[in-house]
Amino acid sequence: MNADRNRVELQINEVRNSQWTEATVTVRNLGGTVFRGARFHRVSDSAEPIDLELTQIVWYQRTVDEIPIGHTALITLSGTGARTLRSGTPADGWQSIEGRNG
Repeated sequence: MNADRNRVELQINEVRNSQWTEATVTVRNLGGTVFRGARFHRVSDSAEPIDLELTQIVWYQRTVDEIPIGHTALITLSGTGARTLRSGTPADGWQSIEGRNG
């Protein structure tokens, strides 16, 4: 039961910057409080493996350590698979990334 509380999911709204090992994206938290240090291993519409760590959260123009459920924030992810992330649109739908709080 404790492991389920650590599961997190973020919807990718806009990819602002994406390099091989880092991405800055606007996300919406779809479930559970997400903390800095969370690790993501799955992208909803890709078979590509990822291993991304949430290294920075900017929420309402402040750097914070968590994103409450249902809120949007600008985040930085570091690791492998950053180039897999893409911006969403109503026509194309949105990606989501799944992982666990650290």
